[in-house]
Amino acid sequence: MIEQVFSHFLHKQKSAWLERKSKGKEPTSDLVSESEIRYEKNTWLAKAVKQARYAITTHASTFTHPDAKTSCFLFESPRVKNGFLITNNVQCQNSFDLFGNAATDSFVKEIYLFLIEPVQDQKIWDYFANETDEIKKFIELFSLDFNDAKNAFSKLMIDPEAPKTHRLLKQVYFPVNEQYHLLSLLTPSIVTTEFLNRVNRIKFSESSKEARVFKKENKFHEHGFEELFDLTEIAFGGSKPQNVSVLNSQNAGRAYLLSSAPPQFEKRTIRLPKNDFFAQCLYRKNFQDSFLQLHKLMQLDVNNNINTRTAIRNIIQFVIDQVMFQAFKIRQSYAEGWSNEDYYVSLPKLQRVWLDDFYENEREQDNEWRDELSREIARWILRSYEKSIEDSFTLGTGELIDVKQRVEKSLQQTKEFF
Repeated sequence: MIEQVFSHFLHKQKSAWLERKSKGKEPTSDLVSESEIRYEKNTWLAKAVKQARYAITTHASTFTHPDAKTSCFLFESPRVKNGFLITNNVQCQNSFDLFGNAATDSFVKEIYLFLIEPVQDQKIWDYFANETDEIKKFIELFSLDFNDAKNAFSKLMIDPEAPKTHRLLKQVYFPVNEQYHLLSLLTPSIVTTEFLNRVNRIKFSESSKEARVFKKENKFHEHGFEELFDLTEIAFGGSKPQNVSVLNSQNAGRAYLLSSAPPQFEKRTIRLPKNDFFAQCLYRKNFQDSFLQLHKLMQLDVNNNINTRTAIRNIIQFVIDQVMFQAFKIRQSYAEGWSNEDYYVSLPKLQRVWLDDFYENEREQDNEWRDELSREIARWILRSYEKSIEDSFTLGTGELIDVKQRVEKSLQQTKEFF
């Protein structure tokens, strides 16, 4: 049984090796010949016994510093499907990493994969650890000594030393029951690799490339594509990523970081009035240009000219429209009843009726509020003009009545909105 599993395992490794070397193309005859030699049963197993050494890990210390040599931690736990990318739910081919140079330790990876290959609900390593007759007969088939093979593979599967940290690692004191535990932080390289692979699939898959072309040409694409914003790319190992780990070398030293910065809140552009809409929501500076143009027209000696009078009316109407637009934005941006909160208790009832849709029925059934509001808007416009222009004209009752009538007409015309 073990011999059959071994043959199947070597066949898979040879196919994977040929695919990597030929980069998806048809392998050359030289590559095929090399693979036959490399994955010949006796050759591969004899080489495995010679080169097996403890280098398997899921959390490599060398990501913090290439000279930080710690124990080889191999994290194993039941799989948890919780939607997060964490160590115990990484479902990828590389569910472990190796210390050291990729060129030499890639073979160690093959050895490890062989030792964890299942045979009748057990790993091949379990047969070595239990020294079963079946594994002894398997080793004898290749003229190898069983004790030598077991001792060699045990270096890969069993850490001979007690867990140890290193002074070059990043450390943190963590409070536990009124005491502190000194924790050493390690990089879960299997997680960073899986994250890199997932991001690359999102960004560079054929489907995503096609969808981006469709977007550029303003065409519809059935599936579309995803975007990840604020990604940061980091590098480990500099010009020698192989000195960090095998996975790091395969990733060319690259890894991605998602943004963990706190959200940036924009200043609210639509402000609710606490005491007075005109004082707290309308800013005279926003109307400065209109008041300046109005003042220039009023300075002309041809006030009786119809074109001048029309221009003055248009400017006043523009200011009226801007005032009502601010009110409209408040209504649209906030749920009805906002003015009934304690914070807005000082807001005049007239302004509540105007700005809060909670009073929509009252607006429709009572017209007196429109007359009073028209007068207040007109007063604010005339007063703002006088305060905005240094040598402004003094406007009296006649101008107030004229502007009030225009406001009331605008309120009536836009009744369905305001």
